[in-house]
Amino acid sequence: MISSTYQGFRTAPIPSGWVQTGERWDLWWNGRSVANITPAPGRGVRLHLDVRKIFETKKVFAASVSQGKRYAERWCAARLYPDLPLREAVARLTDSTPIQPAPPPPGLPPTREQQQQARRLAEATAIATARVKEALEPAKPMPATKPRPRDARKAWVRAGLQQMRRGV
Repeated sequence: MISSTYQGFRTAPIPSGWVQTGERWDLWWNGRSVANITPAPGRGVRLHLDVRKIFETKKVFAASVSQGKRYAERWCAARLYPDLPLREAVARLTDSTPIQPAPPPPGLPPTREQQQQARRLAEATAIATARVKEALEPAKPMPATKPRPRDARKAWVRAGLQQMRRGV
C-alpha cells in the first residue's frame, strides 16, 4: 500500500476520484489513495479500504468492480465526511477534478547584489550566445587568391630532372 500512496515530487496534477492503472482501480482523495480494487483469483475483486488511521484499514471481497466501487465510495464517504448526507459525501469524494498544487508563496524582492548578478549573467549569456551563433554559421567561401608560391625544393628537383632529360 505504501507505493500507491507515495507522492514524491510531482509535476503532474494530483489525481482525485477513481483512477485505473492496469487492472487496479484507486480511489484518490486529498492527494492519497483511500481505497483500491484489485482482481481476486476466483472470488471477483478484492477491496482494500484505508481511510484515516491504521486501525480503520479494511479488506473485503466483492463480486464485481462496479459493486466494489459502490461499496468503497459509501464506506469511505461515511468516514471522510461524517457531517454530510451520504449522497453529497459520495459526490464530493468521487469528484474527479484534479487538485492543482498551490502556487509558491511570493518571495522577497531581489537584493542589489542579486540584481547585479542577474545583469552580469544576462550579459555573459548574450556574449556566449553570439559566439555560438557565429561558430555555427556556414563557412564563408574563400576569396579568390593569387597562386601560392611553389616550394623551392620541389622547383630545384624539377629543374634537375629536366636537365637530366635534356642530357646536360
